[in-house]
Amino acid sequence: MTDANRRINVASEFVRADESMRAASLLVEAGLLHDAESRLYCAIYHAAIAVLLTEGVEPRSHAGTVSLLGLHSDYGRDFPLTPDALREDLESCEGFLDRARGGVAKALG
Repeated sequence: MTDANRRINVASEFVRADESMRAASLLVEAGLLHDAESRLYCAIYHAAIAVLLTEGVEPRSHAGTVSLLGLHSDYGRDFPLTPDALREDLESCEGFLDRARGGVAKALG
C-alpha cells in the first residue's frame, strides 16, 4: 500500500467511526440501547483498523483485526444496559477515538 493510499484508507476508517458514533448517540436518545452499543463497537473497530493501517498492518477480517489488537470480546446475550451506562460508553469511545486520531496523526506526520 502506498503512503497516499494508506492516508486515504485511514481517513475513510475514521469517517466510518464518526458515523457510527453519531448513530450511537441517536440510538441512545431513542432508547435503542443494544443497537447503540453495537454502533459503539463498530466505531472502535474502525478506529482500530485505522491505527493498524498506520502501522502498515492490513487486517483481512474482523477476527483478524481483533486478533492483531489482542482484544477479547464478550458476546454474552443477556446483559443489562441503561441509558446512563451507554452515555458513559459514548464518552469512553470518544476518548479512544481522540487518542487514536492523535496517534495516527503523529505516526503519519
